[in-house]
Amino acid sequence: MSPKTPPPAEPARRPMTPMSRTRVVLAGVALGALWGSFMWFAFEIAGRESGVRGWAYLAFTMAMIGGGVAGVFGATGAKRSGERISPRVRRTGKRGRRR
Repeated sequence: MSPKTPPPAEPARRPMTPMSRTRVVLAGVALGALWGSFMWFAFEIAGRESGVRGWAYLAFTMAMIGGGVAGVFGATGAKRSGERISPRVRRTGKRGRRR
């Protein structure tokens, strides 16, 4: 490089889009369902014998927990990158006025 050429700039971080947030939550749901299936299999080996109903319960429960955790971590990451998470709330009426 010659002395006049500026160094290459770092690529700008793009904020999370709603579609990527959906993917994050769906990935959390999928990982949760996979973990629930693994837990069911471990219980079956241990002799619990809960059957398909037990598998459905564990897979569904763990999937919902995984989706919730992914949603929280996805929102935290979006907030860290400067994106607004909560809706704008404007105070109106008597109590919302400033004096």
